[in-house]
Amino acid sequence: MGSGQKGFLPTPLDKLVYLQGFLFGLEPPSACRWVKLLLPVLEMTLGHECVLPARQIRSVEEFCHAFPGVRDVFIDGTERPVQKPKNTRRRNKMYSGKKRQTTRKVVMMTDETRRVGFLSLSKNGRRHDKCLPDKADILRHIPSEVALWADTGFQGITKQHPNTQPPKKVTRKAPLSPEQKKENKLISGMRITVEHAIAGIKRLGCMTQS
Repeated sequence: MGSGQKGFLPTPLDKLVYLQGFLFGLEPPSACRWVKLLLPVLEMTLGHECVLPARQIRSVEEFCHAFPGVRDVFIDGTERPVQKPKNTRRRNKMYSGKKRQTTRKVVMMTDETRRVGFLSLSKNGRRHDKCLPDKADILRHIPSEVALWADTGFQGITKQHPNTQPPKKVTRKAPLSPEQKKENKLISGMRITVEHAIAGIKRLGCMTQS
């Protein structure tokens, strides 16, 4: 292969969608119009609304609406690569030391069934995971009886929601005991729920334009 200009459709999914649009004679504006027209019909047939995740939760009532009847919620952050900005200052803000590239970051919360009830606004990849729920001010609206499962990237979250189940963080001076390792493994097994939800969202490309 030559080293010429890269194609306008970089991924196989992009190529497939473009080909389907060409075969059916359907352009993006027409697709959007048909979705808005037919979505109510689909929801009426299914018997429930196709609800998108909440982007902001401002009260306990809004949390209960987004997560009806839950006893446990799982929180985690994820990043997606974006095109490197030409502006140096903006590029530095979007650079993720963890991913070693420019990214956009979101934090999501799911229930036990992997349903995403909350998806934060997209922020620059340089930001720490915990900054996003702090900025959204969601933690104080989680009912005290609901257990929140988080990873070590959310250290200090117990001050905002005491009923949090974070893993013990290992340090060079304070290695974990066998009991703590066992507890961390249990927490990791519980948190796999949100990891599966993130994997499904990435596989379907749901956050590409979020």
